[in-house]
Amino acid sequence: MKLLRHPSSIRVLISFLQAHAVILLLFLLLPLAAAAESAQRQWAGNWLVVSEGDDQLVWQLHADGSGFAYGFHPSGRLSHGFAISWQLKGDRVRVRTGASVRCTAGVIAVSFTGWSPVTLDFSVVDGRHWLQDGGGLLSFQRRLSSWNTPRAGSSCPDLAS
Repeated sequence: MKLLRHPSSIRVLISFLQAHAVILLLFLLLPLAAAAESAQRQWAGNWLVVSEGDDQLVWQLHADGSGFAYGFHPSGRLSHGFAISWQLKGDRVRVRTGASVRCTAGVIAVSFTGWSPVTLDFSVVDGRHWLQDGGGLLSFQRRLSSWNTPRAGSSCPDLAS
């Protein structure tokens, strides 16, 4: 007991308690982080998406939070696209756009001017629907197993073929 009265002993005890508190906190938070990563992994893949305006889209979502979103004309030809950065947090999804993808004279053209300062926020309504804050509903129709990422200089993809 005499050692506990010395200031150096109190510092050692406080340090010991702080270390245990940090370990306990990590023990409790790591499963939550793993669950969020697992949920994001479930959304990863190539999806045919329909927006509220009946636009056909292909969203290519990678588990690491990168991806692309492509828009198509009613005829099935690519009209535009963007590189995206997406992050799932609980029932919310945050999306930022980056490089733009265009179809010019039947050939893919890509330009990158940096990431957009604007973040699109979505609520995950259920297993297949995302509702944009102040916007429309995205409906994830089905996975596209045969989708190939269009590369700069290659032919523009066509959903109809």
